[in-house]
Amino acid sequence: MRERISSGPGIRFVDAHCHLYDPELQAVLTWDSGDEQLPRIHAHVINGTHPGNWEAVAAGVSLGNSRSLAAYGVHPYFVADLPADWDSVLLGFLDRGAVSIGEIGLDFRVEPRNEALQRTIFLRQMELAAATGLPPAIHCVRAHGALLDCLRECSLPERGFLAHGFGGSREVMYQLLDLGGYVSFSAYGAHPGRKRIRDALRACPLDRLLVETDAPDMVPPADVCQFPLLSNSGRRLHHPAELITAYEWIAAIRGIGMQELAGHVEENFQRLFGGP
Repeated sequence: MRERISSGPGIRFVDAHCHLYDPELQAVLTWDSGDEQLPRIHAHVINGTHPGNWEAVAAGVSLGNSRSLAAYGVHPYFVADLPADWDSVLLGFLDRGAVSIGEIGLDFRVEPRNEALQRTIFLRQMELAAATGLPPAIHCVRAHGALLDCLRECSLPERGFLAHGFGGSREVMYQLLDLGGYVSFSAYGAHPGRKRIRDALRACPLDRLLVETDAPDMVPPADVCQFPLLSNSGRRLHHPAELITAYEWIAAIRGIGMQELAGHVEENFQRLFGGP
């Protein structure tokens, strides 16, 4: 493990996408804001993935912690199990002060899957995004062609949208940018087999770049992690404090200083999410 470092003066780290309510993470997470070894994170967007965890998101952002911002949505993993009134329930949660609708999207890797149902649920959530003006946080795996088709046929919020945890090609990224998208990356791209992520990161305009952890998922390589964390079952988890690792890694890939990177990312975060 590398020596832990603290945030530099004036740097405000913002996490565009995470799942801090995750029970496996909460069971083992020690994250004392008074611990000088941990970076001070200015804000993080906590993303719900199905009706069963939307209340946990709401509880997580109602504890007086101004750093926590709420997002609610139906992830493609969960489209087959929705109640009949899921969209009206979702709209009720969005009206409680959400900054984003998400995590939503398409995933053509998951099995079993119903691609037509995924598209239907995704497009309905895009309708809600356009109606509320909230930017969607979009998950996409092995479905970039279908995603681009959907985005071109639906109305998009004026603020744009987030392609979270981007793993596509530069060519796909450019098409998403042309549609008004932002792209977020984490230190997961440091894995040796993730050259496509690194290529897209190098090519992403600084005014569309965001940083995320996706904690507890998308764990960076062990030799990169500064805050190693195991679940009670021994599974490696992505500590939310690894956000600083993502900033360091991205700054190095882009060949710019941390202050410069953080300035661009915070501006983008505020432009897309409207806060904090």
